[in-house]
Amino acid sequence: MAVDFNPVLDISVEAVEDLSSYQYQFVKIGTDGKAALLDTALDIPAGVIQNTPVAGEAATIRTLGISKMVANAALDEGTVIKPEFVSVSDCGQASAAVADKHLACGIVTDASGADGNMCSVLLALNSGIAGPQVKKTVVTTEATADDVTYTAAELLGGLILRDCAGGARADLFPTAATIIAAIPNCQVGDSFDVVIRNTADSSETITMTTNTGLTLSGTMTIAQSNSKIFRVLVTAATTVTIYSIGTLVH
Repeated sequence: MAVDFNPVLDISVEAVEDLSSYQYQFVKIGTDGKAALLDTALDIPAGVIQNTPVAGEAATIRTLGISKMVANAALDEGTVIKPEFVSVSDCGQASAAVADKHLACGIVTDASGADGNMCSVLLALNSGIAGPQVKKTVVTTEATADDVTYTAAELLGGLILRDCAGGARADLFPTAATIIAAIPNCQVGDSFDVVIRNTADSSETITMTTNTGLTLSGTMTIAQSNSKIFRVLVTAATTVTIYSIGTLVH
């Protein structure tokens, strides 16, 4: 049976929307200072809502201690959890953080039996301020016989293997807005590196091209059997500069 233990820290803020169906799920505090549902899978929650407020009423949010939580699956004791995000109306349940522990927000102390069941969670909320850590790399393999637009997730993965599939390609970076939205708690000055490797089996060149809100700096061509390192830097609330850092031959 799910239970609460003291000490805990609860805060009370106005709900900006109807949260009456989201008791014991993660919610965030928006830029207006009000309690709201998560908008993306990368939103950082303020804590677990304890009551059932409608818009304009006070939302009680547990930010510290152990809280009851609605689970999205059977979760054993000791499971590291993050907020589930399916859509803006289906979000906030406890979900196992398997390959993305950088989003972890707590540890299960009392197991749930199935989707929709209650568990208890010791909160360890992620502030979004990164400390020293090993970066997770997700390799994207792309072999489309046409120009492609890479996703922000593919860039954040860190390594793109591009087979030109028969001709030179003018591939696009994603828009600045898409990149900014994909960075948790994004701030001006945040940056990351991505490597794009040309794996073509003949002399076919990739030329990286711009997109809305982007500024490209440096050489953007990648020859066959070359890799280029790009640094992606958030320069303002709506703009990103992508720098060509260097080329590796392999």
